[in-house]
Amino acid sequence: MTFRDNSSQRRKVSIDLGNGDCEWTSSYAMFDHIGNARRPFGTLFASYPGAGMRIAWQQTEGVTGIEVRDDFFRLSYPKLGLVKTQYPHYEGIWSYGENMDQVVLVIRNPRWNIPSYHTLLSELNYAHTWELAYDELPNVFTKRAPMEDWIKWRDYRYSDEINLWGMHIDYWMENGTKYWEDYDFERNGQYPFKFLNKTEQTKQDYNCAFNCDCIPKVIVSYEHLKNPITGPDQLKKIAGVLRGKRNMTVIEDEAINCVWHDTWIHTPAPSNAARDKNGLPAAAYNFTIVQMETMEAKLIEYRDKYSSGIWIENSNAQYLVENFEEYLTEVSVEIAERKANPQPTPAPYAGYAKEIQDWYNSKGKGNRYDKA
Repeated sequence: MTFRDNSSQRRKVSIDLGNGDCEWTSSYAMFDHIGNARRPFGTLFASYPGAGMRIAWQQTEGVTGIEVRDDFFRLSYPKLGLVKTQYPHYEGIWSYGENMDQVVLVIRNPRWNIPSYHTLLSELNYAHTWELAYDELPNVFTKRAPMEDWIKWRDYRYSDEINLWGMHIDYWMENGTKYWEDYDFERNGQYPFKFLNKTEQTKQDYNCAFNCDCIPKVIVSYEHLKNPITGPDQLKKIAGVLRGKRNMTVIEDEAINCVWHDTWIHTPAPSNAARDKNGLPAAAYNFTIVQMETMEAKLIEYRDKYSSGIWIENSNAQYLVENFEEYLTEVSVEIAERKANPQPTPAPYAGYAKEIQDWYNSKGKGNRYDKA
């Protein structure tokens, strides 16, 4: 299949002015229609939902001038060149066929990743189709969820989501490890299906076997990417795997520090800062101590896994471990502080599990399969 390249008319990569200076330019859709040009080299940006992908794609557009497309919206548009996805999480779809050639994995501390995911769900009114979600897009990055909704969603979904956070990393690092049953086409583990345990995870996803090399070429940390000190080096990692690829033009490393800073200034609204102006701060959306302890245990499990065996000499695994250590420190400190200053909690009651299940089932992304 061939495609029409619109770059000569529309594309404007940020300009390297020399001596570390740059002129920032906005991005454009590079490939729109089937035509006569060769298919562009495809790079897939993958993350668990709420992992700060917005910063990753905005910075990528800054150094390439190419629009990063979404796996979920505007399905009639070809998914070419640069695409972002939440696959294999049930929020993502493999809508890009054989068009992707490599993967960039974006990670974030689950302490903040999971609440951020719920914030996005709340803003989209828990939409369960892209058409419904598209109607709610004006609400994205405008406000955080009502605390009552967060607590109910957290208590109903936490166990699955902390496991999905980890299995999402395993999927890409292990080149497509399936953690869902064969007929669970939505990959959501809802009745009559379940998520597979480690010993049951013996199959490779078809997409990684035949459509794309799913092992990440590089891993980017949300926390490091947004940091003014470490951010430009993270962006250089992205630029490094794009530079020289078919139909990809990337600004030189000398100008990336400038592009990183200018992207924060020039990228269009909305941004996460708008949420901070409406309602409670992000830190208010916390977990129970028991949930925090299971999060701590998950991070220890993944730190130990990716620092041993076949992973010892793997540079991506080493970078994962570096981040897991940072996440562990943050989570452990919060647990210690919470235990030292315990807050009153509601008394448990027998009907709570049924209450939050009914609440979840009432939402757009509710349990359509009546999981008991």
